[in-house]
Amino acid sequence: MSLFHANAGQAEIIRTVQKDQEHIEYVRAALSEVLLLLSQRHWFRYNALCKLVAEVLYHHYAILHNLQTLGEEYTGIIQVDANYVMLPNKALQLLAILLEYGGEHVVDRVLTYLQTEIDRSEELLESVKTGLHKLIDTLRMVVPYVRGFHTSLFYIHGGKYHISKRLTGINYVLIRNWLKEDHSVYGYKVLGYVTLTQLVLALAARYQQYRSQPSQAKVVAPSVRWADRSRTASGTLPGRKCALCMDTALAITVTQCGHLFCWQCILHWLDQRQVCPICRESVKKTRVVRLQNFSVDPERAS
Repeated sequence: MSLFHANAGQAEIIRTVQKDQEHIEYVRAALSEVLLLLSQRHWFRYNALCKLVAEVLYHHYAILHNLQTLGEEYTGIIQVDANYVMLPNKALQLLAILLEYGGEHVVDRVLTYLQTEIDRSEELLESVKTGLHKLIDTLRMVVPYVRGFHTSLFYIHGGKYHISKRLTGINYVLIRNWLKEDHSVYGYKVLGYVTLTQLVLALAARYQQYRSQPSQAKVVAPSVRWADRSRTASGTLPGRKCALCMDTALAITVTQCGHLFCWQCILHWLDQRQVCPICRESVKKTRVVRLQNFSVDPERAS
């Protein structure tokens, strides 16, 4: 017997996701705190992974024990297969979680790997390399908009909030379907059309800006630029290492207590804790200063 008539609406699914995120954030904060107690250096390197680990642990525990998540229990919905007949198998649910929380990262890593291999290739002509780089840059620019377009379609038609659920065919049904909030459907449809229009205009403007830039000045994703730390850059501190990333200080930034760090390192740190990593003096993001035209005699620095 099909349960399509009891499919969950936009309001129930969104409340489920919001409730799950509250509990995931609690787990993430606990993991981050433990990591900081173990090592400040490890905290800086691996803190970004705490959210991913928390999300995977939270959902995998529910799946492996045949339980609803706390968000699903809160709103009274359950997952069913593509035919709205039975519960999805565990392998499909696990795949959906991995795609949802690791898919975009994998795509970014694959594009970065392809760019590196293209640069290393000695068989490709420069014109071909330029064309391939343009294609990859375009894909990298479009990827963040895919999730936005999918969310807009969810607001308009309902059904699947996550892209991973659409790829795996997993649906939600409302256990107490007589409590479904049909009065909110039209509001979500309006929101969907508005966000879809905004995304189309933003993508068109971004593409126009991209086309107007010289080919050698195409913008690369920040993660790629920041990862290439081996190149020489103004604002490095010869012989000195950033206390957070333990690498040569890059884009030197000074706190009000006088300690020097990489610009990105100290900003990431202050997003979590507004104290100096070295002396624990109170530091605000608005008070850190990035030093320009700053250099140190290598002999004195050593």
